[in-house]
Amino acid sequence: IFFRCLFQGDSKPPTHMARCSTILTLCWALIQVAWGAELTHPAVKNAASGQLSLSVGTAPFADYGFDAFGFDGAIPGPTFRVKPGEHLAIKFTNNLLSANNAACASTNGEFCEAATSNLHTHGLHVSSKGVEDGLPDYSDDIFVAVAPGGGTASYNFSLPADHMGGTHWYHPHHHHATALQAGGGAVGLLIVEDPDGYLPARYASMQEKLLVISGHNLNTLQTMARSASSGVLENAAATATNAGYDTNVFLVNGQRGPTMTISGNTWYRFRMVYAAVEQSLQLSVTGDGSCTLKLIAKDGIYLPSIPRDITTVHLFPGARADVAVACTCTAYPCSATLGSAGAAGAAGGPGRRLLQRGGMGGGGQGPGAPGAAAAAVELMLLTINQGSASATPDLPTVTPARPCYLADLRSASPDGTGQIGLNGGPRTVTYNGQGQSMTYANTHAGGGTMRTWTPMATLQVGKVYEFSVSGANAHPLHIHVNPYQITSMPAASYGGGYFAVGDWHDTLLLSEMGGGNNLQVRTQTDVFTGKVVVHCHILEHEDEGMMNIMEVVGTEGATYAAAETLDPTCYRTAFVASQSNSPASSPTASPAASPGTSPTASPAVSPVSSGKSDVSPLLSTNSAACFGPDFRLWASLALLAAIFLN
Repeated sequence: IFFRCLFQGDSKPPTHMARCSTILTLCWALIQVAWGAELTHPAVKNAASGQLSLSVGTAPFADYGFDAFGFDGAIPGPTFRVKPGEHLAIKFTNNLLSANNAACASTNGEFCEAATSNLHTHGLHVSSKGVEDGLPDYSDDIFVAVAPGGGTASYNFSLPADHMGGTHWYHPHHHHATALQAGGGAVGLLIVEDPDGYLPARYASMQEKLLVISGHNLNTLQTMARSASSGVLENAAATATNAGYDTNVFLVNGQRGPTMTISGNTWYRFRMVYAAVEQSLQLSVTGDGSCTLKLIAKDGIYLPSIPRDITTVHLFPGARADVAVACTCTAYPCSATLGSAGAAGAAGGPGRRLLQRGGMGGGGQGPGAPGAAAAAVELMLLTINQGSASATPDLPTVTPARPCYLADLRSASPDGTGQIGLNGGPRTVTYNGQGQSMTYANTHAGGGTMRTWTPMATLQVGKVYEFSVSGANAHPLHIHVNPYQITSMPAASYGGGYFAVGDWHDTLLLSEMGGGNNLQVRTQTDVFTGKVVVHCHILEHEDEGMMNIMEVVGTEGATYAAAETLDPTCYRTAFVASQSNSPASSPTASPAASPGTSPTASPAVSPVSSGKSDVSPLLSTNSAACFGPDFRLWASLALLAAIFLN
């Protein structure tokens, strides 16, 4: 009936053609709902508002027809915005069901206590202590266990006044349930605002686009869920397969294949978080539109000099990227696709087009074992309209001022050295070759607990340490509390310049480095004493025991005294604009995102406007959505056709 409308219309009466026009309009509307709805952003909660609420529970998983994990009933959860020197106070409630909290002693494998939860702020430079350490509230203490069935905990993340502005995220981190809950959708964005005047206006005025990219291998999640008797996600892959959907699913802000509408010749700041159990993404923009990508920050820390020209954004579980993006069209409007081509040898191979399968957001069946191979998937459509600017403005080269805890350590004399080993086979993280796997049996041997686990290393607060890291070619290295700087690696750079000596991370995977090679990183043990967690951020590996602890001891509040020698411009208190040595620049025409408020919403794409010219773009860009495996879409079209043509 659909094709009769298109190709036999000349022989039909006008009333028939009117009905056909209505069908096409409704088809376009259904396509927008199913595949290309305009990108939405989660609700925003500001630290300045006082104590905020956050609950973990279940949430609908896209349009798949089952529930996954989520915060405040959604995937992703709300976006928290906080300024340096503020307190992010959260009353955390666990609304998961007690019946789904099978004890670790009763399950097979390392996945258990799937309904016990807590809250980890991934990337924040804050204390790792909690109530058991004498604090009135919990900070970034991953050892707290908030019971299901309405259990609560009070968190208070106190940011230092010199905390760098950046893009971070939050997720549950209860050992043996982290992969299921965080990989199953319980994630959210956490933004530390830049101080006023920190960046030149051309950067500060960029409109933000907040992108929580989540990867969900439903086969992996289902296997873990059944092992843990979690109740949630135990039939995820089976349900998806029966509906004809891909089981390797990638969402953007909880949506499958959304559309983002932007103006040409305008810079946007894409704040990207990649939340997943496994797999990496090698993101680029392809299509009729021509888009320029310039890297600003990684893992919530500005590059030593911005911007950096890139063609690919390399994301792996836990990684973040702030990228300036500007697009143009030969003829407006035009479109482009944000997607990952996949690694050589990956299913489908480099550049695989997926629309003939599950459509945008579908990555096929997914890998059979957890790992960091790059996925092949198309994430999001960019619709580029003509803007007010006739040319894309240049971005000035800027050297951002740095807090002293992020002073360049390449010329520092380390106070201590050691070797961190990420060992996938035995699921261990070792220090100088020593360290057991943090399995349930090992952590609870002899009546022990996670809190009584013997640290693999003891460090002094206010010092600089150098670590030689092995295994980071296959396992993302994540260190809590204190970020680290790359000071040496086998090549000067990787990923086409995306990774360079001198860059800072809190999570790092260098697949191109190859096995058997080490990299050197340095870190300051700044201000905070207490436990520092080190683990592989392939979350299935972490839950299976690939995690360990370093203990920072000494006088709380101690800092590295030689930081000003390394960087005389670094600051230890709240940033003031006079400290910046960045060049001033005139702002672009794009509006700034107001601090503490959600970014300006993009205009919604009109379903179909009048005029024959709209039909051709509809068919060329979105026809795959009409003819994909979504049975509900087919059924809806058939019903509408019957109503209007009979």
